[in-house]
Amino acid sequence: MTIHLSQIKEPTESASTVEKFKAQKTLYSVMLVVLFSCAGIALPYPVLAPIFLNEISPLTTFADLPGKISLGIILAIYPLGVILGSSVLGAASGLYGRKKTLLITLVLTIIGYVLSALAVVAESFLMLIFARFITGIFSGNISIAKAIAVDLSPTLDKTHTFNLVNATGYIGWLLGPLAGGLLAVYGLDAVFYLAAIALVIALLSVTFFLQADASELNQSNVKFSQLFSKQNSFALLANTKIRRIFLIYLLATLGLNAYYEFYPVWLVENFNFTSLNIGYITVVLTLCMTITSVFFVKKLKLIMGLKFGAIFGMVLMAVLFSLHLLLTETNVWPVYAITGIAIAIFNGLLPVYISEQYADIEQGQLMGLITTTFSVANVLMALIGSALALLGAHWAILFGAILLIIASVDFHFSQEDIR
Repeated sequence: MTIHLSQIKEPTESASTVEKFKAQKTLYSVMLVVLFSCAGIALPYPVLAPIFLNEISPLTTFADLPGKISLGIILAIYPLGVILGSSVLGAASGLYGRKKTLLITLVLTIIGYVLSALAVVAESFLMLIFARFITGIFSGNISIAKAIAVDLSPTLDKTHTFNLVNATGYIGWLLGPLAGGLLAVYGLDAVFYLAAIALVIALLSVTFFLQADASELNQSNVKFSQLFSKQNSFALLANTKIRRIFLIYLLATLGLNAYYEFYPVWLVENFNFTSLNIGYITVVLTLCMTITSVFFVKKLKLIMGLKFGAIFGMVLMAVLFSLHLLLTETNVWPVYAITGIAIAIFNGLLPVYISEQYADIEQGQLMGLITTTFSVANVLMALIGSALALLGAHWAILFGAILLIIASVDFHFSQEDIR
C-alpha cells in the first residue's frame, strides 16, 4: 500500500488550522474585555476636569482644597489602586488561571463603578476616593488580558497581536470620552453607571468565549499570601537589567501621563473647552492611535526595529508636547492627531521590546509590571502635575516632554537592538 506525502501532512495542517482558530477566538474575547475596560476607564475623564474646575459642591470643595488639587487626588487614587492590583493580578492569573482571575476582577470592577456612582449622588469626596481606589485595584485585569494575548505567540505574531489589543484599547479610549461627554448633561453618576454596564458585557464575553488554561485546570500550590511577596511583579526588579529598562519605561510613561492627565485641564484653561469638546478632540487623538496601531506599527517595526521605533515615538511625543506653548484653538486639532500617531508607536513597540527581551519570564508577571509601572507614573504625575498646573497646565505637559527626552537618550545608550 502506497502512502502519499500529502496524506501524512494533512492532519498536521488541520491541527495547525484548528489551533489558529482557537487562538483567534481567544484573541477576540480578550479584545472585547480590553475594549470595554478601557472605555470604562476613559468615560469619566472629559467630565472630571470641568466639574472640579467650574462647579462648587461638597464633592468639589472638600476641606476647602483648590479644585486642581482635588482633581489631582481623584486622578491619582485610581492608578494607585491599579499599582496594587497589577502587581499581583498578573502573577495570580499565571498561578490560578487567566480566566478565573479575570472573571473575579471584572465582577469587582463593576462593583467599584457602582460605588463611584453612589458616591457622586451622595456628593461624598471621601467615598468617591474609596470607590475609585477599589475600581483601580481590579482594573489591573487589563494586564491579564495582555498576558493572554502574549501567550498566543507563536501561533499568532506577538507584535501584531499586541497591537491589535492596543488598538482595541484605543477604540475604548475613543468611545469612552465621547460617551462621557454626551452623558455629562445627565451627571457624573450616569457616566459611572454606563461604565459598569459596559463591563457586564465584557464579563459575559469572558464567561462564554474564553477557554480555561492549563494553570486553571492544574491548581497551583502557591499560597495567595505569596503573591504579595515572592510572586508579585515588583519581585522582577531584583534583576538589574530588568530594573534598568523599567526605570526607562517609568520616565517615558511619566512623560506620557503628563499629557494624558493634563491636556483636558489645558484645553479648559486656554480655550474654555466643555466636556463635549474634550470628548471630540479625544476622539481625534484616539482614532489616530487606533489606525496607526492596526496598520502601521508592525511595518515600522520591520523598517526601524523595536528599539529605534520606540525611540522615534518618544522623541516625536516630546516635540509635540513642547508645542503647547504655541498652539491655537485651530491648530490644536491636527497636532493632537499627530500626537495620537506618536503615542501608538511608543505603546506598540516598547512593551513588545520588553516582552521579547525577557521572553523567559512568566508573561503575566511581566505584563503586570508594565501595567504597574504605567500606573506608578500615573500617580506620580497626577500629584506632581497638579502642583505644576497651579502655574498653568502647560508646565506639567512641558515637564513630560523633558522626561521623554531623558528616557529616549537612556534607552538608546543602555539597551541593545533586537529585531
